[in-house]
Amino acid sequence: MRVLYIITKSEFGGAQTHVYQLSKYFIERGDKVAIMSYPGGWLEEKARKLGIKFYSSSFFSNIPDPIRIFKAIKEIRKVVKDFNPDLVGCHSTAAGFLGRLAIRNKIPTTFTAHGWAFTEGTSFFRKQLAVLIEKIGGKFCSKIICVSDFDRKLALKYKIASPDKLTVIHNGVEVTQINIESKPKSPEKIIKIVFVGRLAKPKDPLLLLKSFNNLSPELKGQVNVFIIGDGPKRGELEKFIKGNRLEEKVKLLGEMPREKVLGFLRKSDIFVLISNWEGFPYTIIEAMSFGLAIIASDVGGIKEALSGNCGILVKKGDKEGIKNALEKLLKNPSLIIKIGERAKKKVRKEFSLEKMLENTAEVYSQLVSIKRFVYKQLNF
Repeated sequence: MRVLYIITKSEFGGAQTHVYQLSKYFIERGDKVAIMSYPGGWLEEKARKLGIKFYSSSFFSNIPDPIRIFKAIKEIRKVVKDFNPDLVGCHSTAAGFLGRLAIRNKIPTTFTAHGWAFTEGTSFFRKQLAVLIEKIGGKFCSKIICVSDFDRKLALKYKIASPDKLTVIHNGVEVTQINIESKPKSPEKIIKIVFVGRLAKPKDPLLLLKSFNNLSPELKGQVNVFIIGDGPKRGELEKFIKGNRLEEKVKLLGEMPREKVLGFLRKSDIFVLISNWEGFPYTIIEAMSFGLAIIASDVGGIKEALSGNCGILVKKGDKEGIKNALEKLLKNPSLIIKIGERAKKKVRKEFSLEKMLENTAEVYSQLVSIKRFVYKQLNF
């Protein structure tokens, strides 16, 4: 099978990690894979190392420029002709729409929704435009893969596609012996709280710091907070840390290679993700796989990850709720371990990388088999 992936950006992120995982899986089982994306970045580097053909397009952009759109569609058609895929997997809003518009499902095409652009919390204008775009795009693909049931229900609510075209395949993480054996720090030591994410919308790490700052001096003395990531919100975080004299308790670590992030998670105790909207974040299930207790905003598919008492959900924007969740864990250190162990077991059972890859491969195989059957019946 020959698979072409189309994704807007090559920079490190959840969608890019997803495409890399799939690409590596299909290459290792003997299939042919190519990736088309904006040039430069983490994904292109990974593709080169895997020996995957990488087609770059400088016209891929989230800016609605008619000239760029026209040129991008022209390039996509050229790449399809050159690589001759059996299936095309589109990812991310911009390239996902352009890919489907260019190919028009003449080749079996899937679109993976890593969280919809019209999800809860987005502006009215953006939501209406996104719904219109996705309704058009939904007509030109064989299957829409949602990374959470929340996103599937959202697609049905806005009539993006018929129920039979929508399927749910949760993101998955590799569960190794390291994950299985990892344990949170013992309660008597300083507890490490970690936040991982780009310091930009929809993430709200400042709300975490405000909640942390409202803890009693005794509880704050038991904790160190680490924020991994970079972005336009870094300045306001630095200002808040300095203004409240939290330099000894809160550390901004900037961006890190994924391997280092995983290593840091392994040595931490509590993972916090405060966000205004999400799809199904990789960072949460990665933290769960290492046995961390999770505190997260109740948005997107996060509830699906934390069901079964595998973490603490807080309402979007609820500073007091975050503070209460922190207090609950810090006053009951044994609870950190109990929640973490439940989370670790859930990842092994429901969110393993193996399960995600096999379910995706099954969808691909069905679509390619149907296409070949139709061609055979028509004597093509």
